[in-house]
Order: sequence, then structure tokens, then C-alpha cells
Amino acid sequence: MLAKIGEWGGLGALLAVALASSGVRAQADEPIKIGFAIAQSGWMANYDVGPFQAAVLKIEEINKAGGLLGRQIQYSVIDTKTDQTLAGTAGSQLLDWGADMLVVPTDYDYGAAAALAAQNAGKIAISPGAGDPKMGVQGVGPYVFTAHTAAQTQGIVMAEYAKKVMGLKTAYALEDVSIEYSKSGCAGYRAGWQNVGGTLVGSDTFKNDEPSIAAQITRLKSASPAPDVIFLCSYTPGGGSAVRQIRAAGIDTPIVSLTGMTDNYWLGAVPGLKDFYIPAIMSLYGDDPRPEIGKFLAAYKARWKEEPTSSFAVLGYSTIEQWAYAVEKAKTTDSQAVLAMMNQYKDQPFTVGLTSYTDQLHIQINRPQLIMKVENGSFHAVEMYRNEFMPDMKLLFRSGQ
Repeated sequence: MLAKIGEWGGLGALLAVALASSGVRAQADEPIKIGFAIAQSGWMANYDVGPFQAAVLKIEEINKAGGLLGRQIQYSVIDTKTDQTLAGTAGSQLLDWGADMLVVPTDYDYGAAAALAAQNAGKIAISPGAGDPKMGVQGVGPYVFTAHTAAQTQGIVMAEYAKKVMGLKTAYALEDVSIEYSKSGCAGYRAGWQNVGGTLVGSDTFKNDEPSIAAQITRLKSASPAPDVIFLCSYTPGGGSAVRQIRAAGIDTPIVSLTGMTDNYWLGAVPGLKDFYIPAIMSLYGDDPRPEIGKFLAAYKARWKEEPTSSFAVLGYSTIEQWAYAVEKAKTTDSQAVLAMMNQYKDQPFTVGLTSYTDQLHIQINRPQLIMKVENGSFHAVEMYRNEFMPDMKLLFRSGQ
């Protein structure tokens, strides 16, 4: 009888091992799931659709090469319709679908709710293009990242460039106070301008949807001394309207702005624009100095049969790059293990540029930027520039402002 019991025990152990092995194989055969809670309609679609299509390109490249950890990646997308409330709902629905990670809108104000859903579920969420550091550890939470450069750094880059390269000395700041991104950009510009010894001769505010900034322009024209440069902390479409009104008022002072004013699609509203500069993610116009960007643009066009309409697109490609790289290194999609790997990035070379994270900061503060200027109806690449002045936590979170 004892022998029979022993035999059954041995058979039971073998059966348990077989079942466990079967479960591992079944899990290995299951797809890895990525959810996209992004705007496919409304004004945010201008910033979200390009990164989404680029992310799909990278997913397809990974799948064609054999998958991630030997598993195919499956994706699902829900349109947030540029609605903050719908973003949270979309994120929750994708997590219920089984998403291993979420890609959320390219703005803190419009993407935080979706990112929070992932944070609460213990899943990684990445915004391709949020420029506000609150899309991260000290804001939404430690599972949340943005692949973009902090708006404060964008402002610092342009402050340093205006002073050190362009040789400008006095400035006037025109701040769009409609979202955190543009306010953070101006905070960075002021700090960077002070750091390089520039003089701020005045400042004013407006909101992106204001049809007229005539009063602000009147005050700008009365600034004494007249500024050498105008820093416009804004994004399209309202930023384009502001530029049009400034130039229509006869003010031809150089204007430096933020990445939110990138690409040619809005330039038709300001014919003949010149002396307008931004820190860009990449150039869409065949003059980006980095060969990896040229390779990306060729692959994008081959996949989608058109050029990307937004330079934010490459951020979507690198969103998948950086998560997949960490998954491969961790040998698992477990969020805690992937988080630990991503927090170790130090000038990690991805297509969008050098990428660094720490357990305290999930946004770029020192990635080299492509300076671009407008002439002859188009943006043109000038040179790569990396900021010397680094924003601290007080500046990044605008403490005391």
C-alpha cells in the first residue's frame, strides 16, 4: 500500500511539473499587450496621431524580428477625443483589456488621468510628448514617464542660445497660461536667461484661445528699452495666432519659442515669417544632421505612404524603443522589474536622442536639442545644442511660483 501511495505521489509530482511547464508555454505564447489611450480627434490629435503611427511602426518591426521576449506585441487604441475625462476612462478600459503598458497623450493636462489609471494598476505609462515634469514620479507617480524633454529645459536651451550664440541681451516674455507646459517653458526661460546674465525688460500673459492679444502687443511695444528678443511660451494653434499678430503690428524682433510651435503646418498663417527659432525634436525637411533620424523618416514613409506631419512622431517610436529595451534587459514585462531598468538609463542612445532617467525624475532635462529657424516659408535645421544650465527640482516643479 505504501508503495502504491509513493507511486501516485511520483505521478502527481510529474503531473504538476507537466502542468506548470504547460502554463509557462501558454504564457510564452500569449501576446504582450500595449494600450494607446490617445487623442485621435480634437486639437490634441495634431500631437498624438504621429507618435501613435510611429509607435505602430516600431511594434511591427519588433514583431517581424521575432517579437519581444519571443512573444508578439498586440496593441489596442481608444480615442480620448482631446477630453481629459475620457482619457481616464480610456486608460481604465485598456487596462481591463490586459494592457502590459499604456501610451498616453502628449500633454500632462490631457494625459494625466490615463497615466493615473496605469499608476493605480501598477503598470508603466509613457507619454511620448508631455513636457511637464509632473508626468512622472513627483506628479502622477513612479510608474509614469514622458519620453520628451522638460519644457523648462526647452526654455533654458533657447535662453542660452539667444544669449551665447545669437548675442542678444534684453528680452520680453509673452507667456501662454492656458496649460502647465507653456507656463513651465517660461519658468525655464526666465531661469536660463538670468543664469546667462540676460536682462528681462518686461513680461505679459495671454491664453491660447484668445482671439486677440492687441493689449499685450501695445504693452510690448512700449517696453523700454526695446527688447532684443521675444520669448513666446506657447503652442499651436494659439501660438501661431500670437506670432501673426506680433508681426502684423510691425514688430520684427527675433522670436524664440518652444517645441510646441514646431513644424510647417501653421506657417501659412504668417507669410514671410523669419527670425523665429525653436528647440526641435527633429527636422522633417531633409536637413536633420542625425543619420538615425533619416532612417526613421524613410521607414515611416514606407509604412504609412506619407511623411509624418509632426516631428513629435519620433517620440512615439522611441516610447516603444525605451520600454522594449528595458523589457529585454529585465527578461520580463513585470512593471517593477522594467521600472528598475528604465531608472538606470544614462544617456541611453535611442532614435529620438540620448535618454536618461532616475528614480526621482522621469523626463529629459539635458537631451541635445535641434535648433531650427524659419526662413523662406519653412523651418530649417541650424545646429544641435545641449544646455549647460540644468534645472533643479524647484524649477522643474515651479515651487513657490
